[in-house]
Amino acid sequence: MLPKTKQNQINDNILGIFWMILAGAAFGASNVAVRMAAVDLHPFVIVFFRSILGVLLLLHVFLSKDFKWYPGARIKLHIFRGVMQTTALLCLYTAITVTPLATVIALAFITPLFTAGGAIMFMGEPSKLNRWIAVLLGLTGALIIIRPGFIMVSFGVILVISYAIQQAASNLTAKKLIQNEPISIVVAWMTLLSTPLTLMPALFVWSWPDLWGWYLVSINAICSTIAHLATSQAYKIADITIADPLIFFRLIAGAVFGYIFFSEVPDIWVWTGGAVIIFAATLLSRDKQINAD
Repeated sequence: MLPKTKQNQINDNILGIFWMILAGAAFGASNVAVRMAAVDLHPFVIVFFRSILGVLLLLHVFLSKDFKWYPGARIKLHIFRGVMQTTALLCLYTAITVTPLATVIALAFITPLFTAGGAIMFMGEPSKLNRWIAVLLGLTGALIIIRPGFIMVSFGVILVISYAIQQAASNLTAKKLIQNEPISIVVAWMTLLSTPLTLMPALFVWSWPDLWGWYLVSINAICSTIAHLATSQAYKIADITIADPLIFFRLIAGAVFGYIFFSEVPDIWVWTGGAVIIFAATLLSRDKQINAD
């Protein structure tokens, strides 16, 4: 029999696989809910309702004694992150309504590559050759999907790239904030500030959801929350070499859901480019893990 510690690690890795598969399915379901809700609701309105429901899901944080309603000088960083997160989601949700789901998911994988590049340029992280190679490899994967010069770059593709850049800025700001504040507080502030920020553009295209619309925006908020929690849990208990490659399941789930609900069939370029981007992101995350150890 295997030693107990070894057996425990195997069990944790199996659970990590389960959590990553659940996260991929939840991300896919969230995107499907957005696309379906957008039949009757503008994407800006859907983003606003996601923010409202996010506040409700985080009530336990707002009501805790550790939450400070004025974080002092760091309020500027919280506001900046709230703006970046808001504009990122506005771009992403709009892209979901006009672009095949698998393409959106594959291109969105470049977010950690932008985050890594930003951390090197603006936050003083080590500028190593292998990190830049990983970033350039990921951008090559994006070019494989987009194929500029061979096909017209669509508005949806531009929106996804805009999302990735702004989400990377949000991630870098969060990294700065969590040096002095708990992650739950940082997430709560982002959600709280995003609510009035998402309301402003939503008012220009406002319409109330019907019963089916309420169901869809609720599914979106719940599935998004499950996806983030499941991903965090997978990285917490499993080896990174097990968890990281399974992020590819998001692309599989997006392709399956896109085919089932919208008759979308991703071409070979989406699969190839997505695989290259994920490989690059995996190399980058393993490099950070080795340096952390």
